[in-house]
Amino acid sequence: MSRSRRSDRLAAELVRHGIAALALATLVLTTEARAQAPRADPKPRGVQRVAVFDSRVVFDSMPERSAAESEFALEQAKARTLLAAATDSLRLALDKFVKAESQLSPRQREATAMHLRARELLVEEMAANLDHVILRRQAELQAPLRERVRTVVRHIRERTGYELVLDRANDQVVIDAASQIDITTEVLRELRARKDVARSPGGR
Repeated sequence: MSRSRRSDRLAAELVRHGIAALALATLVLTTEARAQAPRADPKPRGVQRVAVFDSRVVFDSMPERSAAESEFALEQAKARTLLAAATDSLRLALDKFVKAESQLSPRQREATAMHLRARELLVEEMAANLDHVILRRQAELQAPLRERVRTVVRHIRERTGYELVLDRANDQVVIDAASQIDITTEVLRELRARKDVARSPGGR
């Protein structure tokens, strides 16, 4: 075989090897690029479904609300009456002490002053805790109603596929909401079916 033919064959083999190497490199680079590229989520998560309802409307429709409010108003009046009576009694005792102080011995005067101071501290504590006690009692009376509403809202949310239900009575959380996602009527309907709300004259 002549030198010219051997050179041509060698050149052809080099070309073939070069093409094969180039194809292999291209395949490797393509595979690596695919491996490094972010994979699309095969199950893209849909938009979360959110609903709102108005607890004020719901609670106003519950018959037990009036009874709870009446009981709360009565207990609140009793608590304020007790505080007023304790305050008046302390004031009378202080006036009596001032009038009789000059006739008491030092020991009697000291003992009476300590006793009156203890009563004064007790009245101050009653006054300081009155609002807290009243609010706590109000929450206790409303708790059964809120729990029944919460149960119904949870049932509707699970049945209809909502992921979140907000109370539009809280203006700091719900500024505005479309009427299409308001389930207040549905909550009332289900509570009415459980006889937990009063039926309006119009039958709604």
